[in-house]
Amino acid sequence: MPIKNIIFFSLVFFLSMSNATCLEENKHLLNFSKEKFYSADFSQTFENKQKEPVFGKIILKKPFFLKVSNLNSNSVDSEIIINENSIYRIDYDLDQAVKYKKENIIHQIPAAFLLEDSDSICLNFAKIDCIDNTCAIFPKDKTYISKIDLIFNDAFLTKIKYLDAFGVKSEVAITNFTSKPKLSSSVFSYNYEVKDLISLD
Repeated sequence: MPIKNIIFFSLVFFLSMSNATCLEENKHLLNFSKEKFYSADFSQTFENKQKEPVFGKIILKKPFFLKVSNLNSNSVDSEIIINENSIYRIDYDLDQAVKYKKENIIHQIPAAFLLEDSDSICLNFAKIDCIDNTCAIFPKDKTYISKIDLIFNDAFLTKIKYLDAFGVKSEVAITNFTSKPKLSSSVFSYNYEVKDLISLD
């Protein structure tokens, strides 16, 4: 069954306390790693001009939960939902959804890197270069993403640029950041609105 690509930067978690020091020289990256629950809007553009820009919303609650919704003018077009054990790719236009075992696909989703805390950033990235409000981070595993550039303001992350394993660049602008939004935890659950669910876990 065909499943439409869900586009959006459409990336866990163990280490000794000593590794947290790798972020201490840049307050923006350190603060970003400590932000545990937030929502934000995003817009994504692509180096390949044939791809249309994508607009949507991110809701995140570390260490397990992430929801990325791609929006069209009227409604939600597609979503990725990550929870403790599973990942759902939902396409409302095709009325299709696929459930994956989390560990089998988590590293294929660029947005999942937002779930990293300070320890896992120090563990999973080979190099971190920060100057003022900009950081370039280089994953140890370059199978899917070879480089991520993060641009901050005093409040939060404002822009993400990433280079995939094929050398294709994408840019994601982050706006309307809200820390600790008033949302039910059910926002990260699959609601079975799409009945055609394939389980691959």
